[in-house]
Amino acid sequence: MPDLTPNNPENVSPDNNDSNGNNLKYELITAYIDNRLSDSEKEEVKKSIESDKDLYNRYIFEKLTKETFQKRSVKIQTPVYLYKNIGNEIDEYIKKNSLPKIDSQQITSERFIKQSSIQKSNLRRNLIYLTLGFIVLIAAVFMFYPYMNLNSNPDLRENDLVSVSRSVFDKVKAGQVKLQYQSGNAKELTDSMNKHLDFKVYIPDVKEAELIGGVCNEINGQKLAHFVHKKGAILIYTLEASKKDVMNNIDKIILCDKFKQNVNDGQNWVPCKKENSRTTVIWFKDNVICASVSEMDHDEITSTLANLK
Repeated sequence: MPDLTPNNPENVSPDNNDSNGNNLKYELITAYIDNRLSDSEKEEVKKSIESDKDLYNRYIFEKLTKETFQKRSVKIQTPVYLYKNIGNEIDEYIKKNSLPKIDSQQITSERFIKQSSIQKSNLRRNLIYLTLGFIVLIAAVFMFYPYMNLNSNPDLRENDLVSVSRSVFDKVKAGQVKLQYQSGNAKELTDSMNKHLDFKVYIPDVKEAELIGGVCNEINGQKLAHFVHKKGAILIYTLEASKKDVMNNIDKIILCDKFKQNVNDGQNWVPCKKENSRTTVIWFKDNVICASVSEMDHDEITSTLANLK
């Protein structure tokens, strides 16, 4: 039967006695919450909690803390070897850190054994909680890693302007995209495409490349223009969208924060990281923003599209 009232031998000061007694009370509350007491012990602890306001507050605090931790913890399949290693480390730690000596007049042998058992159990439990918390933290880092790297790698979002332009370029190169308007006249192609868009398209009339044609469509709820130039045997594909829409969208066709900042700072013809021999250049003109993709270097793409007739 647990004794929640500490002894007070004559040779023990009241302060020390109260401190040790409170520690034992709190440890028995922990054991009570963890369902590690006998029925008679549970009943005794329960009566003490109901009659002692301090014990009641302590009980509520520990119970809510444990329940909150359990609800917020992510279930992770932990390797068996990790549990084994934790157990070994705990046993080694307990051997090296023996409990302090306790005056035989202060506490009975039976209570000392029970207190030692509770302390060991609490130590093991706390170390396991700490280890699981560390595992949860590592899992969270891996879970949110793609979002933390979104600005440096826009390919992680399927509706990013760069990602969409690369995807369409591959289809154009493979002949999977049929050009709706086949025209080498920039003004004529512009007039035809403007009839199907909610923004004014801009098609550069360049000196060093031949305009092949273009097509209009809608991707992810965003109206887009696509047109293709050819320089020798190399294609230069351009995706074009409303600058206002792309700069403000959060769920249609978007632009990563890095390129948004470039546009806001007035930096034009900004290259993306080369991928699988494809180079993408982000540029803007008046009310449109564009992503041009080719197997040329970014300097050649820029000089070709910027060299107007």
